[in-house]
Amino acid sequence: MRANLLILVFLLICTAVQAQSTRATLALRVIPQGEDGEVLAIPLQNITPFLAWSVVWAGDAPGLWVRFSADGREWLPWSFCEPDLHAAELPDRTVGQLRFEDASLRFFQLRSDVDVAEAVFHFYSPGPTTLPSAPDEISGELTAACPCPLPAFKNRADWCPAGNCPPAANPAFTSVTHLIVHHSATSNTASDWAAVVRSFWDFHVNVNGWADIGYNWLIDPNGVLYQGRSDNVLGAHFCGANGQTMGVCVIGNFTTVTPTAAALDQLRNLLAWKACNVGVDPLGMMLHPNSGLNLFHISGHRDGCSTECPGNAFYPMLPTTRLAVAGYIDNVCSITGVEDQNSQEDRLRIYPNPAGDLLTIELPAGARGGMVEIVQASSGIRLRREWHDAVETISLSVAALPAGLYQLRFRSTDGQERRAVFIKQGP
Repeated sequence: MRANLLILVFLLICTAVQAQSTRATLALRVIPQGEDGEVLAIPLQNITPFLAWSVVWAGDAPGLWVRFSADGREWLPWSFCEPDLHAAELPDRTVGQLRFEDASLRFFQLRSDVDVAEAVFHFYSPGPTTLPSAPDEISGELTAACPCPLPAFKNRADWCPAGNCPPAANPAFTSVTHLIVHHSATSNTASDWAAVVRSFWDFHVNVNGWADIGYNWLIDPNGVLYQGRSDNVLGAHFCGANGQTMGVCVIGNFTTVTPTAAALDQLRNLLAWKACNVGVDPLGMMLHPNSGLNLFHISGHRDGCSTECPGNAFYPMLPTTRLAVAGYIDNVCSITGVEDQNSQEDRLRIYPNPAGDLLTIELPAGARGGMVEIVQASSGIRLRREWHDAVETISLSVAALPAGLYQLRFRSTDGQERRAVFIKQGP
């Protein structure tokens, strides 16, 4: 027998319509009974490009079962809506996950295994992103201390062209020391990613009750970067310990799949810019005073509290991400950005990068040999350690190494240690 069902007391219907977007709330009592629940109409018209919805419920229910239909006769399978661990902690209330459905759906049913005194459904139609997008913004600001540029990004006017997703009226600011990586735990596919970002704003503001979208930055699967709360604005993303953090959301659910290469590349670019900008070692860690935890400068959401974010498939990639960021700063930014001649003379240079057969290492000015180590990025295992004496250039055969990401460590005869990253090319 199917699980206990359902409902029915309509407590409140409230619909609000805005330019290019529509949202509505519907409050219900859910009573376990029978096998088929009441067929309820979604209180929105002209849903486009998809339906975003969430539910907030009272009591101790672990979640609610919901299913949808286009005609009220043929139904999609029941789907269990669990609590959203990113969401706000509301007194005596549980905030469910933000979910997306096809725009053709017009009816829904719900059920619960326990009596729920009130379940408030939030429905949101973000509307299409129809206005011409403004040109990508780009920082253009480089300093001798930090040659990494801020990547091109879509600002709020780009992802919310109707202007109805305002920022916080009085934002608080913070000095960033830790860069926190998230996933959104939502769909990995969409026809309009700016509309998805608008849905996050609506969920965070109108459901969670926050002042603005919770993340500082967001990245879609195409590698497009979106400005959220913006740089150095105190976010709402890290277990209530948001001070001294920057929150970056890679949009998608990475429980069983990994982010796209385009998203990972843009994440590397963004983290390299910020780590370089604030002067933190992307491979290092330090105390995060707000949480009381010793955290990597680049950490995942789960490092701060009980959550699977940024997903079981993505989280193990963070060590590789840290190495990629470090390598980008050392081997890309320093070449393409504003160069300080003294710092260039002190830099370890490796080429070609990626290397397929022979890797050449040019030592910093004044160095005459030292210890070279090659470490596998994914495991941290040291694969090779060699001493080279009285030389300015070292040649290493890497043909026997499997294709992958590696860290090269060099300690010169004067004891100074330098690190760089290279990628082994091909099998």
